[in-house]
Amino acid sequence: MPVGAPGDPLAHAVTTASIFLVPNGTFFAELLLFVVVLGVVAKFILPPLRGAMDERARTVRAAMDASDEGHAEAERLAGERRQVLEAARAEARAVVERAGSEAAALHESARAEGLAQHAALLAEARPRIEAERRSVEEALLARMGELAVAAAAGVVGSPVDGDRHQGIIEAVVSRARSAGHGEEER
Repeated sequence: MPVGAPGDPLAHAVTTASIFLVPNGTFFAELLLFVVVLGVVAKFILPPLRGAMDERARTVRAAMDASDEGHAEAERLAGERRQVLEAARAEARAVVERAGSEAAALHESARAEGLAQHAALLAEARPRIEAERRSVEEALLARMGELAVAAAAGVVGSPVDGDRHQGIIEAVVSRARSAGHGEEER
């Protein structure tokens, strides 16, 4: 088989190799079209695209700067808030301490006033109590004779004449009165 015959494998390889080694007119036309398209893209499409990308970059940069400023402002405000809270806590502690000391002073004042009123009431009531005690004592001493006669009658089992033993009854009452006055002087 001769070289280049239709069934020869070398003929096919030679034809295929010749296409890539020697460019024909289609290749130049495609190359020229590619360069034109590349020029159109570079002239009309890339500048607005670059402008949009640059604008987006500026927007992002401005947003990042604003974010940094916002973070710095937030930190400053947080510091101020902490200072205000500490000042408020200190003031609250001072108010509570002042209120506690005022309450203690009021308590002590009220206690002293209560003790003074108590002492005044006792001083006012003592003479009345003493007068009432004397009145009750006198009433008991006055009835002591009757009670003694009734007790003696209960012990003896028969009636006792109080008029007959009046001297003994008066002596007992007199001793009771003198014993009561002796206890008062103590």
